Amino acid sequence: MSDLKSQTIYRTLRERILSNELLSGARLVLRQLANQYDTSDIPVREALRMLERDGLVEMVPYRGARVTTLTAREIEETYFIRGHLESIATGLAAGRITDTELDVLDGLMARMRAAVTEQDGPGFSDLNREFHRTIIAACGNEMLRDLTMDIWQRHSGFQRVFRLVPGRLAASQAEHEGIMTALRARDAERAAKLALWHKLSVGDTVSTLVEDNGSEQDSETTTGEPA
Repeated sequence: MSDLKSQTIYRTLRERILSNELLSGARLVLRQLANQYDTSDIPVREALRMLERDGLVEMVPYRGARVTTLTAREIEETYFIRGHLESIATGLAAGRITDTELDVLDGLMARMRAAVTEQDGPGFSDLNREFHRTIIAACGNEMLRDLTMDIWQRHSGFQRVFRLVPGRLAASQAEHEGIMTALRARDAERAAKLALWHKLSVGDTVSTLVEDNGSEQDSETTTGEPA
């Protein structure tokens, strides 16, 4: 029962963070959350640990848990690494990808186009992750796949960009179209270059978002007492 409760709390808090209902730096107070979700401290503590693994929550000594604060340096470094890893993986995938995997990607592309039309940021974010995960899985290099997806997992908070910058959906989808064309052509060099350009482009948008919101988040949002 505790595991089910912790999963429910985890999913709820994750959605609140990704939708920016809980801003960067907002404190997450153990006792208040336990009261809010009508449970003991244990499921809340486990949910916070899961969010910490996702990179959405950080534990601050003597202060407790808070929503991770994104910094310009972290964004620059993360997207530099992700961009080059995904570029290598996408180039490798272009030479190995099967018709079945291309069909899966085509299905995801259709759903992402619909999400762009509907301005469905949360839906697009989930599909975007699956789109890139499918390509990375086709690269044939397990270590590269695991490294890349580990970084994805630890920096889930960057997906907020699709919810907070509506124009990013259409831009990302246009970049996806180019990557798909290169994959269908089995053009490894072009696929790798477009994947790198795509990731660095998203990184630039996230950096701008953080800079624009920085002044709004200077004062720490507090929810009750320290955890």
